Amino acid sequence: MRDSVELEWAGVPSVALIHETQAGSARAMARVSGMDDYDFVTVGYPHMPLGVWTDDEIRDIAREVAPSVLKLLTTD
Repeated sequence: MRDSVELEWAGVPSVALIHETQAGSARAMARVSGMDDYDFVTVGYPHMPLGVWTDDEIRDIAREVAPSVLKLLTTD
């Protein structure tokens, strides 16, 4: 989340991908960074929160989140 916030500060549109178990922490990071309304995309189960995923899982996750990422990058 912090990387995405810093990219936004630098003028680079970005979207954070956060596991649903970390959504509360991500929201808190956005809030303390002064970006209360910063939206992010969550990844849920069955994908484990550790982010140690196989190549097939990565492809599945990318297909799953791509529409949400595109929407956040292309709307104000």
